[in-house]
Amino acid sequence: MLCRAETNVLMQSPIRVMVDARMLIGRFSGVGRVVTRLVDALVEQDGIKVIALCGCEVYSPWTGRKDIEIVTSSFRRTHRTPCRRALWEETVLPRIIRRAGADVFHSTWNSGVPALCPVPSVLTIHDLIPWKNPKEHFATVRQRSCYRYAVRASARRASYVTTVSEHIKRQALDILYLNPRRVLTVPNGVVVPDSRTVEPDPPGPPYVLYVGGYEARKNIAAVFAAMRRYWERYDRALELRLTGFVGSLRGAAATAYRNLPGDAPVRFLGDINDQELERQYGSAQLLLMLSRDEGFGLPVLEAMAHGCPVVAAARAALPEVVGDAGLLVDPENADEISGAMRMLIANPDLRAKYVHRGRQRARTFSWKATASQMRAVYERVLGETDQSFAPPDHVREPASLGHTVA
Repeated sequence: MLCRAETNVLMQSPIRVMVDARMLIGRFSGVGRVVTRLVDALVEQDGIKVIALCGCEVYSPWTGRKDIEIVTSSFRRTHRTPCRRALWEETVLPRIIRRAGADVFHSTWNSGVPALCPVPSVLTIHDLIPWKNPKEHFATVRQRSCYRYAVRASARRASYVTTVSEHIKRQALDILYLNPRRVLTVPNGVVVPDSRTVEPDPPGPPYVLYVGGYEARKNIAAVFAAMRRYWERYDRALELRLTGFVGSLRGAAATAYRNLPGDAPVRFLGDINDQELERQYGSAQLLLMLSRDEGFGLPVLEAMAHGCPVVAAARAALPEVVGDAGLLVDPENADEISGAMRMLIANPDLRAKYVHRGRQRARTFSWKATASQMRAVYERVLGETDQSFAPPDHVREPASLGHTVA
């Protein structure tokens, strides 16, 4: 008898890949943004049929699409907590994968490969930030234990693990003790627009843009500190615009914001759609991203694609994405950050240089390339699968399994 991979080749049938899109219920996250772009790129790949696994709500832009096979499930927003999610994935998910007739299951959400997965699987790890700082993300010891169990178990069960950066690949190897031969880096992509298709922002004051969430690792307090130093030294008219809402600020970020002068030009944009975000990128003086930790840093890539220069932290995966196309700074040094901002704003030739470099850099990260690399991973997975398929335990045994849950 032929194995599934041989059958696909001989029949020239497309590989049926179930892509986990359950994170699209609830607030739209960075991972959700990546998954929607990946699905759009995968459907353009020859030999791939995308089955999108949704929760109880279908992602509305996919409604009515003929190029995606939609599977809804009983997964609800209340299942997003680590323990409820892990239980659902172990008990319900295998049946859904089997009924959909998938050839490969692609778990896109850092964990989610069930023990009884009926087909070979690929796991994408975007970051391991909650692993390193569990108390900042999970309220109870039980939740932290469930999260760590789910990530470690999924990484061991998956046929291959993909990471979005070399930075995360190194962490996955060190923290999860994975076999390097089974861990591949597949970077995220970006769409570089034709500048003529992007509607400019209406005339107004010059501004610096921040795009992202307000978690502690995003270091929003440093953004406010750098802007305050800039206002004191250079120009009080430069506005700061941030996606999100002022009511979402917490901890040091909330304190730093309250301590700004009452007339500080700060504007919160709320939740904005892609078209509005493109306008903000296209008209900003620069993007300021001072995260202490990032698995990839999609906003810096999007900014460069839209001709927006970047000042970013020389931390985590950001240097890997920015390369020499932006200014990298110490995220805790307000003098250095404000000086880098001034260089880009006050020197038109330098700004033009980094706009050009940014666009060129962004063109090396395309969603088409991401989808092509991912298709090669699916083909490799099926090529190594035989009739006696069993998820491999591709783990390097550590000298001591000394992980404790704080």
